Amino acid sequence: MARWDGIDEFIAVGEEGSFTAAANVLGLSVAHISRHVTALEQRLNTQLLTRTTRKVVLTKEGEAFLHQTKQLQHAMDDATQSLATQQTTPKGKIKLTAPVMYGETFIMPIVHNFMHAHPEVEVIATLSNEQENLLEGGFDLAIRLGHLKDSSHRARRLSARRFIMCASPDYLSRVGEPHTLGELNQHQCLIGNSSYWRVNENGREKHIKIAGRLRCNSGWALVDGAKKGLGIVQLPNYYIENELRTGELVPVLTSYQPDQEGVWGIYPPRQFVATNVRVLLDYLVAGLE
Repeated sequence: MARWDGIDEFIAVGEEGSFTAAANVLGLSVAHISRHVTALEQRLNTQLLTRTTRKVVLTKEGEAFLHQTKQLQHAMDDATQSLATQQTTPKGKIKLTAPVMYGETFIMPIVHNFMHAHPEVEVIATLSNEQENLLEGGFDLAIRLGHLKDSSHRARRLSARRFIMCASPDYLSRVGEPHTLGELNQHQCLIGNSSYWRVNENGREKHIKIAGRLRCNSGWALVDGAKKGLGIVQLPNYYIENELRTGELVPVLTSYQPDQEGVWGIYPPRQFVATNVRVLLDYLVAGLE
């Protein structure tokens, strides 16, 4: 296995940006990491890292080699996992990412239940509205909402979401209820991240431009504005289910509601899915029903 010597150490340094952080990740000494990476560079007759007193930076050759060796590492992981198919107890680390609001409200409570049932599992969760790169970030699982872009990653549908247009009874009694999309021009629309709403007209999905005097990037803030009669809002169903149930908000233009979208668990394209990730996906499917 001499050809593999130093590869894990180099990948850890390249990903973490320092020998100290790599040593912490691998549970090895800094001296061990440095010695093996230096030996690897000598064996390849190529400088992979530029070392300064403050940080370690990949050379151009190092960046290319990191990408290639990570693929080898994944292949080794798959080979190892294939020998452990009899493992039935989830254990080990799961690094996952999810959108902030959806992660806080729906994903993490299920993850906590999963961890309570499987005490040998460790979870590192990053909640971000930026779509993290799974391979570059070393993520085992990512939660994605809506239509998926073409990707080499594998995906499992966990649940669904529906976009609903609604308003408070007070607003509708004052302004009137719209019955066509064109009538939205006569209404205040509460605007989120986009000035366009998704609708379904005559069986075809389209985007319509809306306008209003309130714009905010928080779904919860828009719910509050709608409840207080400031206008019509379009939000995913999980923001407004309670308000629709109590009657604080009522659906409008229901015949134009767009088709539901998926909530997905995305994971790297490995032949064997780690037991801990597979079981967590089962928990998410059951919990998000």
